[in-house]
Amino acid sequence: MKSFRGLAVFLAVAAGSVPSAMAATLNIVGDGITGSYSITGDATLWSLVDDVTVSAPPGANAKNGILRYYVVATGGGATSVFSLGELNPSFGGTNLAPYVTVTGSGLSLVDPNAGASGRNVTNLTSLQVLAATALPLTTGGQSTSVNLSGQVTNPGSYSGSALATFPAATLTTSGHTYTGTSLFSFINPTNSASTSQFVVTTGTDGYEVVLALAELDPAFGGNPNYLLAYADLNGDFPGSGIARTIFPDDNKHGRWMSNLNSITVLEVGAVPEPSTWAMMMLGFAGLGILAYRRRSRPAAATVTA
Repeated sequence: MKSFRGLAVFLAVAAGSVPSAMAATLNIVGDGITGSYSITGDATLWSLVDDVTVSAPPGANAKNGILRYYVVATGGGATSVFSLGELNPSFGGTNLAPYVTVTGSGLSLVDPNAGASGRNVTNLTSLQVLAATALPLTTGGQSTSVNLSGQVTNPGSYSGSALATFPAATLTTSGHTYTGTSLFSFINPTNSASTSQFVVTTGTDGYEVVLALAELDPAFGGNPNYLLAYADLNGDFPGSGIARTIFPDDNKHGRWMSNLNSITVLEVGAVPEPSTWAMMMLGFAGLGILAYRRRSRPAAATVTA
């Protein structure tokens, strides 16, 4: 992982060689990052936050732990969330374009991707690097339902037959032809116009991936081919459980979630409502039951790489 400190030194040196009006200060705080830094010219969002120390408590699932992280950009009364999975080139780097630029005496965050201007933040003052709490590592097993909770229109526990009632879509990628439904349509957030929401997906083994809601939403340039799949002509199921997420532009499949157990939509800084906590606890209880049942026999294979 490239050193952020080296980048900071470079920017500081560059700032001393140009007029002061061309430099501005940005506060960056997070795991492995802290302090105020001088920004000169343009700097990609990933280059500013890639010095993240990935950690998880003992007994927690630390596999691809970087995918639990997200960036909260604030300023000018606006908040915009980007997942590190969409920024990190090690996992496909599906959104390397966002950058921070000097505008007058201040800074702005710009996402130049088509349709993504709604994610921009003018008068940018800070970047926070946050992470979903690491879940316990379990033996996993095949999922039997998908629990949807948080700021969504239709929370609940969805069986395979229930998933098949959603508008169907087909996607061929990585040698497989998947049938499912749009991940964003399934989530159906209560506030789809918000750039301050993020999505936490979990597998039965405690594997987690955090997504920015905006990267799923076509209104913000989100990819409509992000799929919640429940069938595959090439036999990926039932080994992948009742459903899995598919991100065709993630060529390392780090964000793909097999044996999908739960999807939760949260607002930055908001406390989950009681119903959300109930659904999350239901999902965690399912993890414990699966682990208990498989303690005396070999674990079923999962594919979460």
